[in-house]
Amino acid sequence: MKRNLYGLVLVRASKVLINLTKNRHFADKTKLIGLLFLLPTLFFGEVKADVMAKFEPVSIAVVDFRGVLAKSSAALSIREKLDKERVKYKKEFSGLEKKLRVAQQKLAKQRAIVTAEAFEKRARELKEDARLAQKRAQATNQRLKNSFDQAMDKVRKELLEIIAEVANETGAGVVLFRSAIVIAVKKLEISKEVLKRLNKRLPVVEVIFAQKKQ
Repeated sequence: MKRNLYGLVLVRASKVLINLTKNRHFADKTKLIGLLFLLPTLFFGEVKADVMAKFEPVSIAVVDFRGVLAKSSAALSIREKLDKERVKYKKEFSGLEKKLRVAQQKLAKQRAIVTAEAFEKRARELKEDARLAQKRAQATNQRLKNSFDQAMDKVRKELLEIIAEVANETGAGVVLFRSAIVIAVKKLEISKEVLKRLNKRLPVVEVIFAQKKQ
């Protein structure tokens, strides 16, 4: 309706301005022409304001997801338990590696006094022992990784729930990860409150290490 009205007004105004500019007694013709070009701006500005009035402003919050996750008491406790488990297995495999190295050195010294057949047989056995040890080490690393991922998933789940909770309390309709933006004012940050609640609600997480297969 407003656009039709604007078109009608613009046509009539144009005719009036053209007639006036033909009048040699009318000195300031440029002002009238400027007015003609100003009408669309005034009209569409009003339309834009009407459209924008239909939408409510949306509040935004920013959270440092990775930072909160890394600093949380739960994540730190998980890493501590994982490090202890790794130290235990490192000692075990270091001892096994040393044992294999000594056996290989012993075999090398016996090469001149044993038959070629006996030497080759023992060399194959040691090679198979080394292969199995490497396979066990890889399987152990995978078990530790799986245990770590499962424990951290619990922290991530709780963290997301707390972020949604804080966002709802602050009236934020959109939450952005800090890593996805360049600049954000401090008042949009909810990371400190999120970390505080996460540490209180989930201070530690049990890490279940799967038993190695025999």
